[in-house]
Amino acid sequence: MSGIRMEGDWRRFENCLHKLVNFNFTGMHKEIGEAMVSSTRKRFKDEKGPDGQAWPKSIRAKKEGGQTLTDTAHLKNSITSKAQADGVAWGTNHKTASTHQGKNGRPVKIRAKGKWLKFKVGDGWVRKKSVTIPARPFIGISDADIKEIDGIITDRIKETTR
Repeated sequence: MSGIRMEGDWRRFENCLHKLVNFNFTGMHKEIGEAMVSSTRKRFKDEKGPDGQAWPKSIRAKKEGGQTLTDTAHLKNSITSKAQADGVAWGTNHKTASTHQGKNGRPVKIRAKGKWLKFKVGDGWVRKKSVTIPARPFIGISDADIKEIDGIITDRIKETTR
């Protein structure tokens, strides 16, 4: 019968394991959530999705010289996170979020329930039977986010096992 023989400082290893029993997962998840909220809000400033692709400029932003999805900043400011011991979630329940996020990265078509959709563009009002809203994804995990999350996890484990 063959086996594996391991030698080393087992006391140190056992100490690390005992310390990890009391690991503060909720605290770590809260820190990750805060980082992801910050990253998501930054996308509104950069006008880019998690994949780094620039958002299509909105008609309002083109006409008024503003930024896309930041006229009132309600959507951006609605991004929050919730941390628990078993995970973290971040996002928004803002009523326009899913429309702007897109459906699987694709545009969303909105049709009038009545005769017309009526909305203001610049100083004038427009009536349409339907409009297509380009996808402008803001929720997601970028490569930089992965590095940030990895750094937070590594730092918390190192702090706990010192």
